[in-house]
Amino acid sequence: MDEKCQECGQKDNGRYCQPCNSVHFCDNFPNWSSGDSNLDKLIQNSQLNATKVSELIEWIEYSNFENIEFIAHGGFGSIYKATWKDGPISVYTRAWDFNKSEWQRENNKEVAIKKFRNLSHINTEFLNEVNTSLKLGGFANIVSIYGVTYDTQNDEYAIITKFQNGGNLREMIKKNHNKLTWDGIIRVLIDICGGLSLIHDINYCHKDFHSGNILNGIFFDKIIEPAISDFGQCRHTDQSFTDKTPYGVLPFVAPEVLCGGEFTEAVDIYGLGMIMFEVINGEPPFADREYDVELALAICNGLRPQIPEYTPEPYAELMKRCWDPVPINRPTAYELFERFCNLFVFNKGESSKFSEDKSGKYNEDKEDKPSILNENKSSELHEFGKDKSIEFNVDYSNELNKLLEWYLKRIKLENEKVFSQEREDKWKARLAELATNPTPLKKSQNLLTSKRLDYSQYLSQKLTVEDWNKLKLTE
Repeated sequence: MDEKCQECGQKDNGRYCQPCNSVHFCDNFPNWSSGDSNLDKLIQNSQLNATKVSELIEWIEYSNFENIEFIAHGGFGSIYKATWKDGPISVYTRAWDFNKSEWQRENNKEVAIKKFRNLSHINTEFLNEVNTSLKLGGFANIVSIYGVTYDTQNDEYAIITKFQNGGNLREMIKKNHNKLTWDGIIRVLIDICGGLSLIHDINYCHKDFHSGNILNGIFFDKIIEPAISDFGQCRHTDQSFTDKTPYGVLPFVAPEVLCGGEFTEAVDIYGLGMIMFEVINGEPPFADREYDVELALAICNGLRPQIPEYTPEPYAELMKRCWDPVPINRPTAYELFERFCNLFVFNKGESSKFSEDKSGKYNEDKEDKPSILNENKSSELHEFGKDKSIEFNVDYSNELNKLLEWYLKRIKLENEKVFSQEREDKWKARLAELATNPTPLKKSQNLLTSKRLDYSQYLSQKLTVEDWNKLKLTE
C-alpha cells in the first residue's frame, strides 16, 4: 500500500523515497572517498538512482568492522567473517529516519569480507565484479552486496556481502547430512535454479558455477536457503574477450569451453548438472582422479560421473540432460526450476489415498477412473475442445476436474515410488560415511579453488574433427 514521504509529501512504497534519499546521499559525498574516482562514481550513481535499498552500495570504512575472523582462501584472495558495527541500511523499516535525520540501520550485522590478493589499486576486474554484484544483488537466491572497503594495514580492497552461516554447498552437505531429505534437497535445487534463471534472464552468464559458489543460510537449525555468489567471472552474453582461457574448477566446466568455445547460458547448466551430482553422490565429480589435462580430454570425449544406483530416475534424467555434450540440448535454468517445483509439489504431503489391495499395494485396476476416460467420452471431449461454439457444459467441467485430480494422484504415486524412503536411506547412509571417511582430495583438485584451464591447444590436437565440431555447436 502506498504511503507518503514525511519530507516531500509524495507517495512512495512506505520504506524508500528516491528523490529525498538521493539528496541525503549527495549531501554526504564530500565526507568520503574510496581513493579511486571510478569506484566513487559507481557507488555514487547507485545511491542517486536507487529506488530501494537493495539497489545501492556504500563506501564503508574498515574501522567499522570488528570481530574479523578468517573463513577460507580462494583463487582471488581470502574470505573473512566480521561484524559491521553500523550495519547496512534497513530493508525492514523506512530507510531514512525523518525525526533523527539519519539512516535506520541494522546495527552489528554479520557480514562477509571478500579481500582481493595484492589489490592495492582498483582495476577493471574489481569494478566489474562490484557492478555485476550490484545488478544481481536484489534478486532472490543471489548473495547481496552491501558495499566496498579498504584494509589500510594490509593494503587490500574488499567487497562486503551478506554472510551465509551455512558455508558452501559442499560444506553444508557434510555438516547437515543427517537432516537432509529428498524434499529438502529438491527445495535447495529449486532455489539454485531460480537464482540462476534470474541471472540468465538479464542475459548474463556466471561462468564459474560450482558447489563452492553456492553459499547457504541455515535458519532454525534446519531451513536451508542457498544463494549464488562470486561474480568475478560473470559477464553479459554479448561481451567478448580476447582471452578466452576458461577459469574454474575442472569437472564443472563444460567441454565446449575447455576446447576454447564461447560461454553461453548452457555452460552454467553443465555446471549445475555437476552440482546435482555432488549433492546425490556426496563427494565431488571425479574425486578419484587428478584434475588435469587428461581428465579434460576424457570429459571432451564424453566421460561423465557414474550415477549412484539409488538416484531417483527423474533426478538422474535431468542430470544427464545437463551434461549433454551439445549445448543446445541442455535444459534452461527456468525449465529446471519448473521441473524441480513439480517434483517438490508431487513429492510433498501425506501418503496418497489410492485404493489398495489386501497386501497394501496400489491396485490400478480397482481404482475408479473418471468416466471421461471412456473411449466414447474421450472422443466427445476432443470435439468439445475443438469447437469453440459449443455451450459450456457443467457435467464436462466436473469430469475435467475429476480427470485432473486422477492424473495428479498418478503422478504423485510415481514420484513416491522413485523418491522412496529406501533410496533416501541409502543416500543418507553414503553421506554419513563420507562425512566421517571422506575420499582424500588430490593436490590438483585445489579444494574448489578456481584456476585457469589452458587446455584448448592440447585438446584440439587430440580430438577428432567430428568431436571438435560437436562441442562447438551452440546454435
